Amino acid sequence: MSSISSDNSRRAWIGPFVFLNILMFLVFSNIAFFYLYPLYLQAIGSSKTTIGWVMGLMPISTVVSRPFMGKLVARRGEQRVILLGLIIIFFSSLGYHGLQRVAWPMMLVRITHGIGFSAFISASYTAVAQWVPPNRRGQAYSYIGATILAAVALIPLAGEQLIKGFGYPALFNGAAAVVFLAGVLAFTTATSRGITSRGYQGSLHYGPLLRRRSVCILLAAILLFVQGHATVLNFIALQAVGLGLQPGYYFAVAASLAFILRLVAGSFIDRYGKKRFMKSSYLFFGIGICSIPYISYPAAFYISTLLYGAGLAFLFPAAIALAADQAEKPEELPGMMSLATAVLDLGFISGSLISGWFADLFSLDILFISVGALSFVGFLLMFTSIPEASPRN
Repeated sequence: MSSISSDNSRRAWIGPFVFLNILMFLVFSNIAFFYLYPLYLQAIGSSKTTIGWVMGLMPISTVVSRPFMGKLVARRGEQRVILLGLIIIFFSSLGYHGLQRVAWPMMLVRITHGIGFSAFISASYTAVAQWVPPNRRGQAYSYIGATILAAVALIPLAGEQLIKGFGYPALFNGAAAVVFLAGVLAFTTATSRGITSRGYQGSLHYGPLLRRRSVCILLAAILLFVQGHATVLNFIALQAVGLGLQPGYYFAVAASLAFILRLVAGSFIDRYGKKRFMKSSYLFFGIGICSIPYISYPAAFYISTLLYGAGLAFLFPAAIALAADQAEKPEELPGMMSLATAVLDLGFISGSLISGWFADLFSLDILFISVGALSFVGFLLMFTSIPEASPRN
């Protein structure tokens, strides 16, 4: 698959890009159903630390498997790895049935689920980085981010209704159903013909990428962002319940704002610069998370959700697009996307394990204030020398 370097090539990548957005929505719908899994774990008597460990097992498996997935994409091409990931996710989702205590079967299901997700993300993000011109990547990942947020904002609310009406088995069936639909679409020639299965020239090596100072700084900044984001995703439901609020409402409001901003202002990232947007976004993001302990007051609730949502709107697409800019040749894109997405997953590990332990040791209030403060370090890292593609005129 060759890299597209001109806006004149729009028609060559827009069809596959739209198709991948549909798959993204369905796969992240599957993931979003399981944002409610902490409620199930709490119902069977798990502590916050245990909840953190169980929720963290999935991103742990994605991080461990991601370097292999990058090499697999380079060797086999994006389409085959996407299909492999969908198959694994489907059977893993069905595997949650009957897991009524925290033991090795539950651990195995979470690990397998993460491996399938790792395969899908590594292949799909690499495909986008290859198809889309460098000066449109911010906009492209904004649209992908908006698609993801649409799933994350809507599906937990739907999951709550499934649980209320039919119990937790319906939640697992719903998660399996959406990824089954993604698999049907992915196996349909009419929709998947734009994704080739060719590999890349040469072998993929991570050493040269990790020896670049700019790559390491960017990966550290991404980790700080996801640490905060994962903490909110994993523990906002428990915080809301403790304050007498609807569990899914906070993230629904924040994600809806981020969704709108990514759609209407995603092109600004390429026009005015990725690092510029990341600086302001880290500030909004951090202040929003620090305000979560006070969301029982209506004014504080909307200040927190709006600032958190505004930061979330631009941090994800700008960071991933900036990561793609660090690849000095097309053959490095699978490796760079694997590193960036592995760090995303690593942040979900720390946002589950470390944050769960920290909440048990202190409190949820102190957790959110501390994690929000860490986001300001990301703001400082954006003043270092990290190359980026020239802004679009």
